[in-house]
Amino acid sequence: MGYGPLSYGGGKSVKGQLAMKKIAIARLTVVGLVLLAAASAARAQPAAPHTYNIDAFLEMVPEWIAQFSTGPGPGDFAYLPRMARTDLYGSADVFFLLYTLDMLDLTDPERAEWATTLAKFQDKKTGWFIERSTLHPKEHATAYAVGAIKLLVNRAPRYPLAFRDRLDTRQALYGMLENDVPWEGIWSGSHIPTGMASALINTGQASGEWLDWLFTWLDREADPDTGYWIRGAAAQKGAFTKEEMGGAFHFYFLYTFTGRPLPYPEKIIDATLSIQNPNGLWDADLPYCIDLDGVFALIEAHKQIPGGYRNADVQAALAKTTEAITGRLNDRAFVFKNYKESHKLVGAVAALAEIQAFSPGLLQTPRPLKSVLAASPFI
Repeated sequence: MGYGPLSYGGGKSVKGQLAMKKIAIARLTVVGLVLLAAASAARAQPAAPHTYNIDAFLEMVPEWIAQFSTGPGPGDFAYLPRMARTDLYGSADVFFLLYTLDMLDLTDPERAEWATTLAKFQDKKTGWFIERSTLHPKEHATAYAVGAIKLLVNRAPRYPLAFRDRLDTRQALYGMLENDVPWEGIWSGSHIPTGMASALINTGQASGEWLDWLFTWLDREADPDTGYWIRGAAAQKGAFTKEEMGGAFHFYFLYTFTGRPLPYPEKIIDATLSIQNPNGLWDADLPYCIDLDGVFALIEAHKQIPGGYRNADVQAALAKTTEAITGRLNDRAFVFKNYKESHKLVGAVAALAEIQAFSPGLLQTPRPLKSVLAASPFI
């Protein structure tokens, strides 16, 4: 069973389909112009000190996205520019970017067709979504696609997630967590357990009892000095890094989406602030997913502490991150030079969405940015 018609515009010639895709891109440009007009009107009003914007970035979004287009369909995009074949990450990345910017302008049939494009990457025997355009494991690809399909058409994928049967007891779940997760490289390794958990949550297959097993184990294994998970060879390093913070983030959004309290929230804030760079980012000069990880850790831990904790330090850290990301995204040369694949920009924009929801005065946009993680526990 599909999600809708397989051709954009339903039965039109290739020439007609390409014309329709150009119309869709033009619609996206119009949305951007409307947003910019609204931004100009908003700037005419008194603004709070140190308020940032992404006006120049919004203007370039349609052109940046167009370089990843692979065909006439609304979901036809690739991970790399000027490729001939649509792939899972290109399609899902563009969707999540436009979702976050609130720039989607899709009819119901177009949403259904985009979901069908993503559904093509699911293996009908195993339920895994398979895509080799990036180094992400199948667990990441599956959770990413399941989340996008959910937000597009509010449906589960067409084929069952067979791995659920391998994790249906506490012993099996704990065996996976203890033996199948590369804790020494937990930033990427955490995609294995969190990708499976996210897909099960989004498809309604994670029972309350199963989630209790999961969070009981995670609570027990969390490091009391950082609120991260530092196990195996990572515990021998002597100092935590963004590796452990990035891995912890993937567990944090499972906690927050299911309404569970984060372990050691004060320590999460202390640790995350301590590894933020002077430029406001958590890696070098390019804003990407790791900055979402740091921002989300600070914000969600802070929200769980009555009265807050290190309030001024948290606000200052978020302001530095906002300045760093907006300054770079509003620089056209920087964007087109450094974001040469479709994925990293999603994380940078998602970080701004979390900051704006927590501290609206820091970032002014024509429409409020939308948090993917408020609607789906994976990004």
